[in-house]
Amino acid sequence: MDLVTGRRGRIVAWHPRRLRDVLRLAVVDRQSLDADGMLPTEQELMDEFGASRTSVRDALALLVDEGQIQRRRGQGTSRVASYRMFDLAVPRPDEFDDYRMRTAGVRPHLLHRSWIAAPAPVARRLTDVGDGERCLAIEYVLVSSGEPLAVITNYLRGREGELVAERPFVTDFYSFLWGAGVPIADQATTLQATFADDGVATLLGVGSGSPVLAFEQAIRDASGDVIDVALGVFRGDVRMTASNFVYADRIGSTAWRQRVAESSRATAREADRASIPIWNS
Repeated sequence: MDLVTGRRGRIVAWHPRRLRDVLRLAVVDRQSLDADGMLPTEQELMDEFGASRTSVRDALALLVDEGQIQRRRGQGTSRVASYRMFDLAVPRPDEFDDYRMRTAGVRPHLLHRSWIAAPAPVARRLTDVGDGERCLAIEYVLVSSGEPLAVITNYLRGREGELVAERPFVTDFYSFLWGAGVPIADQATTLQATFADDGVATLLGVGSGSPVLAFEQAIRDASGDVIDVALGVFRGDVRMTASNFVYADRIGSTAWRQRVAESSRATAREADRASIPIWNS
């Protein structure tokens, strides 16, 4: 068993599964790859990670099974996986010019837009919206460089919906909101692995039953109000960043702490009802 020194000097084992996870990061981020997209040799990986040849081979075999890499005798190990990249983080106002440049190829293909009575699960997530109060539903296929990435429906709170109801929707959703004067500050996203049904598969250009990522997103304004709830499905070959680090200017405020505490209690109650354990770090 391979042993490496962990935090606080503890000795931990390099299990092939954990080594596979670390190597996957290197493959995805193109770290440790040479100009031809080749991984280091087995011996170089053994030296870098302090792992045995057996553990390195087992870890690489797991990556082959995932379709991340390809191994050819006498030619080495190469990266074969490719990903579409998408960032769910809300940019700060001073970052929007750069954000628009990075998302220049992202366009929505509008499927449906109409005022509806907010469904109860959506109303519960929107701030100050009761069951049956109207919200603006916008359904579309998110396209990047001509390739479909996701099928999404956004449910905008009424007051924000009024600002965009008649506005042409031809950009990414954040730029769409900002361009209409809807101030957004951050977001929270929940992801769940699932499989594409026939309708989603057709819209995304994948086979029925293909792996996809279902997601739920809450978009908040500067006061912490949830103004939009998005539900949808991303293709399984999309690599997403979903973090937001723009809380610093208000994280110390009493109102914000109260909202966070209230949200945490609500999450705990939901988990309680679903018998889902919550782990505290």
